[in-house]
Amino acid sequence: MIFIHIDRIASMKHRLAAMLSLTVVSGLLLTGGVVSADSSTTATAASTKTTNQQTRLQNIISKGDQEIERRLTTLSTLTSKINAATYLTANDKSTLSSEVSSTTSGLTSLKTQLDSDTTVSSAASDVNSIYTEYRVYALVAPKVDLIKVADDQQTVQSRLTTLSQKLQTRITAEQKTGKNLSSMQSELSDLNSKVETAHSISSNIESSVINLQPSDYNTNHELLTGDNNQLKTAHSDDQAADTDAKNIVSALKTM
Repeated sequence: MIFIHIDRIASMKHRLAAMLSLTVVSGLLLTGGVVSADSSTTATAASTKTTNQQTRLQNIISKGDQEIERRLTTLSTLTSKINAATYLTANDKSTLSSEVSSTTSGLTSLKTQLDSDTTVSSAASDVNSIYTEYRVYALVAPKVDLIKVADDQQTVQSRLTTLSQKLQTRITAEQKTGKNLSSMQSELSDLNSKVETAHSISSNIESSVINLQPSDYNTNHELLTGDNNQLKTAHSDDQAADTDAKNIVSALKTM
């Protein structure tokens, strides 16, 4: 009976040792499994972040390229408008053509730089410069239109001034014959006043706008505000002066 008891004790010891070994191995396996899972999760997260950054980078570049191409198309149209303008002065045409050309070159180079960007921050910075450094729609395009209109108006005003001088010569000649042309003289004075006011507006806008740069617009977004309305006023004055001239010519024909 004693031997049997001792054998049972020995057997129990062996089983206990085996159980302890299994517990240790299981713990090691479990710990190893947790480490492996953490490493995999970290790697997946890093890969996802990289993919997201690349997607964002490509989206920024794509959007920037679209905005640059849109502006290059507009600049090409402006070049055609400048070349076709009949009454732009030689200096104004040269200045505007040079500005459109340099803006085109700058945006073309910027596109090359943007397409080679490898970080989101550098791409975002390049896209931002499309607006801050070039101002195609906020300044360049309006500038071409304003100068073109101002020069067109000054051509009209110059012709009206020349016509006024001729009319004055004819009125003076008729007055010397003893005719009372006070009404006609008053209308001619109105013509001269209208032309003078209109010319002041047109010439001031031409001189104040022609040399504006993107940096000027960045400092003051309101610098072109009201210019279109002023040119409309000048146009109305020119029309009124033209009406005066026609009335005088018609009256003189009856004499």
